[in-house]
Amino acid sequence: MTGQVFTEQLLAEHHESWQAMQTHPFVTGIENGTLPARVFNQYLVFEGDFVATAIGIFSHAVIKAPNIRHQRWLIGVLDALANEQIAYFERVMSERNIDQAHYHHSAPEVYRFSQGMLSTAETGSYAEILTLMFGAEWMYYHWCERVSRSDIADPDVKAWVAMHAEKTFIDQASWLKAELDRCAAQLTAAERQRLSVLYGQVLQWEIDFHSAAFIE
Repeated sequence: MTGQVFTEQLLAEHHESWQAMQTHPFVTGIENGTLPARVFNQYLVFEGDFVATAIGIFSHAVIKAPNIRHQRWLIGVLDALANEQIAYFERVMSERNIDQAHYHHSAPEVYRFSQGMLSTAETGSYAEILTLMFGAEWMYYHWCERVSRSDIADPDVKAWVAMHAEKTFIDQASWLKAELDRCAAQLTAAERQRLSVLYGQVLQWEIDFHSAAFIE
């Protein structure tokens, strides 16, 4: 992979999976107002657990970051996860009277996503962690930015989409993109290829994760 910005190469190489997530029934259901409340409630259970896992993933990034400047940025991400996103789940799940005992917790697709991400962060490099989170957050920013322009009736769904389409999250996703490009420029072709494989895996994990919310 040469002659092009690394993250743009990733997006081009994995365009089919990218489009599959951008047009996933979970996404289009929000966009056209047909997503069942049951599916969103199940998603909240899954995603709430994953955001807690993401705190661990970004904590490994802090440890492996090259300097204090990068660590400060990543600590800011941890603050947003712990004090904004986790707070959203606590509030919304209480207001929607979601009894987690009535929802799936051990769907293999969800476990594969969360544990695959966490184990890679634990044992992998800084560049691998950036690839994981760029894969998740750049994808999320793009579909949420588009869907946020729709008329979303459910205020909880609307707030979740808006959270991922506002400047703070866009800046975070953009930082991951730029930082991954910076790191990739210092890697060998074989190392960049391994990151490409990992990126494709993350997109498939995301697709499977969102599909699991529809399982009854």
